[in-house]
Amino acid sequence: MPQHGEAPYTLDLAKRLLRSLNCEAKWTAEEANSIAKVGQVIKLTGRTDQFIIEPTNSLPDDINPGGTWGFEQSYTYAECVRLTGRYMWKHAQKRNKDCFVFVMTSEGYTHRDLKFWSDVFWFISTKFIDQPNWTSKHFTQIWGNAPHSINYHYMKQHSKRYKLFEDMSIICTNLLEIMTNSEWQGTLDKSEKRKALRRLNKRPAIKPYKFLFYNNHPKFNRVYLVGQIIRRNLHQYGLMSLNLGHDLGAVDPNIDIKENQEAMDNIWYGSVERYLPGGDQHGLGQMHEYFPESGNDVFQALVNNKELAQSLKPLGRLRSSEENQNDVTDSFMSVLGDMHDHCSKCYFAIITETKFFHDRTNKTHPHLFQHLKGIGYECPITPDNNFLDGITYTEKTSKFILAKMPFILMAFPRSLEVLRQQGYKTFSPYINEAYDLIENDEDRAIAIANEIERLCQLSDENWLEIQDALLPRLEHNFNLVTTDRIDQTFRFSIG
Repeated sequence: MPQHGEAPYTLDLAKRLLRSLNCEAKWTAEEANSIAKVGQVIKLTGRTDQFIIEPTNSLPDDINPGGTWGFEQSYTYAECVRLTGRYMWKHAQKRNKDCFVFVMTSEGYTHRDLKFWSDVFWFISTKFIDQPNWTSKHFTQIWGNAPHSINYHYMKQHSKRYKLFEDMSIICTNLLEIMTNSEWQGTLDKSEKRKALRRLNKRPAIKPYKFLFYNNHPKFNRVYLVGQIIRRNLHQYGLMSLNLGHDLGAVDPNIDIKENQEAMDNIWYGSVERYLPGGDQHGLGQMHEYFPESGNDVFQALVNNKELAQSLKPLGRLRSSEENQNDVTDSFMSVLGDMHDHCSKCYFAIITETKFFHDRTNKTHPHLFQHLKGIGYECPITPDNNFLDGITYTEKTSKFILAKMPFILMAFPRSLEVLRQQGYKTFSPYINEAYDLIENDEDRAIAIANEIERLCQLSDENWLEIQDALLPRLEHNFNLVTTDRIDQTFRFSIG
């Protein structure tokens, strides 16, 4: 294979990039006041010169911080930016447009998309637009972050750290809240399904479990909190799941037991054992960085209770099951079917949002990923799938608002504070929410575990009183999430 700096490789990579975007099908011009995606994500202001683009597919793996971005003057990366920019400009001009709006259907700022398309914008601005004539309105990205000034401050930090194109606008909007509302307004019919949701947790009741704790993919912070719960012997009080390969081909009735077991063992090692003494260098470094005081004891508790931990399979139907795929009213955002039953049996929910850890980079923490040592570009290396610092709410939160359940939110610091400022009501003093203001990730996680333990020790009589006291807040939140709020956006310029 040619090396990254050679033209044949670069051309092939650019072709794969454009092919992955399915340009002819997905890149559409809208004459529009609005983007007709996911029930009108955001209203634009009457302009007719926008070229609306929704890059729904991921960038090729070759375009990544440890590869083509590893060199400040990478020919490969620069050529991909150039070829993509020329393609975009060509198709925009066919429609007589010169303002680009990218709808980033994401759960928050994602590093690769943010940086790559920022560089494409820079190329277009310098190559095709007279510099004195462009403004930030020529280049806009719409992200699924909370529409709050705190995300402006985070973006300013990202702009400086990752060398983003400053002459572009950012629009933040609660994308997953909008999708939840869209489901309520459109997918659900006006009769029995709506009535079932309205009746859910409508009045105080004694319930068999204290908490409901969903976990799909075994991300680092999720596994840690499951370990805290098992270590404290709190699992007996709740309904809890952890996907350790149950829907990833690991458990396939068509292959033999030995192959199934090997797949499960690999996932177990990658999710638990790699962080303990004897694990791999990355896992040990990650544990030392994120949970230096408590991590070893917590993950050792999982190893000591391996059979229990591996029994925490997904609750109800798997999201990826054929049955679930064919039933849009029981989608991952709705509170029907299995989830309706789970929510009726538990007093409170534990939510692990997409973003929990603060960003670390190869420059600030070179010991975490030695293979990135010495590359010129600063890139994030947090275990949050490269979601950058910022506050975002997904279906993980909104579905429990629909279910009228109080919750503990394992998320980025100040997430509850921002939620309140957007009109929602949270649950203090019945739930101690001091954890929300703790900046240190480990300290915040421990405070969350402590509060879960306290809530589990409350009697049914205590919970009847709490339910009664919180019901007005829960009804308020339910009414808010089912109200059309598509105009709630926050727009700013990076520069």
